[in-house]
Amino acid sequence: MKAIKKYLLSVLFFLSATIVFAQQNQTLYFMHRIPQSNLLNPAIQNECKLYLSGMILPVVGQVLPPIHFNYNNNGFALNKLFYYGTGQMADSLITPFHKGEDPYLFLDRLRKVNYLSIETDINLLSAGYRWKQWYFTFNLTEKLDVQASFPKDLVTLAWEGNGKSFLGKEAVLSYMGAGVNWYREWALGASKTIGNKWTVGGRGKLLFGKENLWFKSQQLALNTDADDYGLTVKADWEVHSSNHFIDITKLQMDYLNDSLMYEEDTTFETNAKDIIMEGRNPGAAIDLGFKYVFNNKVNVYGSLLDIGFIHYKNNTNGVKASGELYFDGWDIKPYFNKNDSVSEAQTDQFVDSVIKIFEPTLNSNAYNYWLAPKMYLGGTYTLNEKINFGILFRGDIFLKRLHSGLTLSANTNLKKWFMGTLSYTIENNSFKQVGAGVLFKIPWFQFYVVTDNVFGFIWPEASRNVNFRLGINMLFGCDKKNTSTLVE
Repeated sequence: MKAIKKYLLSVLFFLSATIVFAQQNQTLYFMHRIPQSNLLNPAIQNECKLYLSGMILPVVGQVLPPIHFNYNNNGFALNKLFYYGTGQMADSLITPFHKGEDPYLFLDRLRKVNYLSIETDINLLSAGYRWKQWYFTFNLTEKLDVQASFPKDLVTLAWEGNGKSFLGKEAVLSYMGAGVNWYREWALGASKTIGNKWTVGGRGKLLFGKENLWFKSQQLALNTDADDYGLTVKADWEVHSSNHFIDITKLQMDYLNDSLMYEEDTTFETNAKDIIMEGRNPGAAIDLGFKYVFNNKVNVYGSLLDIGFIHYKNNTNGVKASGELYFDGWDIKPYFNKNDSVSEAQTDQFVDSVIKIFEPTLNSNAYNYWLAPKMYLGGTYTLNEKINFGILFRGDIFLKRLHSGLTLSANTNLKKWFMGTLSYTIENNSFKQVGAGVLFKIPWFQFYVVTDNVFGFIWPEASRNVNFRLGINMLFGCDKKNTSTLVE
């Protein structure tokens, strides 16, 4: 049992260590003077002949490191879970489950299924080059993506127990899962202008996975009988991982001794270099995009990103458990016995019987982890050479469900050295997201900062989205005739 707890704690630590990272932002999508907008639509061509960026560039990469970070939560803001109390608790942080508080003010805010989506990108090196109607790009990026979900019934069950709301009903605990993926991406892209109407682009990406945790299947339900309070638990779970920290060599039921056998490689060692240079988990993906000039006022844009997977085969550990358990009560007499061994024997017997029913098995085979695909579709209306307005729909898929957002933006290109954008986004059941982006240009250098939610920096504890992208680009051969107008 201690070994199993160790493995579960390792999984929880891995989640907690990474869930403070992470979705490409929508405000950037129509800021085409920033070369990084090509990351969201590979058809976009920057106005300059050549650009360079990346953390490994001397000086430039360290002054303002090119980083993208985003945190999304569709269920609740942190200040609804942790806040200062009143009266004697005025100087203490409490939760809705504290004595004297109303937990249902928090529970009623939760969605049936609650999602956390987190992403961070660190650009190591990137470049873009324009040649005639062609535009070529290269990107080397370190990426960490996290998606997690939990059902409302799980929190309600933890607070109420299996009575009250669930008496005679089934607590549906499915859609409780996570996907954690740390990988390096090498990308080559190209776009071409075709005639006066179309620009199409694509990007091929070579991926190398480093660390992964994947809940492939997460079916779980609990039913409490209204008459005798008997519990029925149904489960079908399958979890896979590829990591540098733990290597399970045996996990199987020993029916002769009625116990679960667990072993791990105690000689397993790793170091930072092994993780950083990991290349034994290859993968591939593509991005596709287009721009269509409808008329001299309206442009239409669309893109599909991250269509691909990583084949994890290095130090893979998978655990599968399924079964159905009926529990009709507990004999408490042994616990009044002064001999602790009697009560401990009953507890061990129950635990062994549960393990035997669900029979966890080890699967160390390689597996494919699919990236979460993303889709963008939108358009712009040009008011004049200085201002245009945009509308953008974004969607991504997690746990076979579509998660979407809608963004309205006003984009200004007032001077050749300045561009500004304001945006309004509806997503995560939130209607309070006002974003902004600014670009400043001096000879050979461009500075940019973009966010989908300005309020996320002012009141992060009250926000369901915290998002930013920033960096410095080196630009060469920019077209002076176009830098003071909205050419896109």
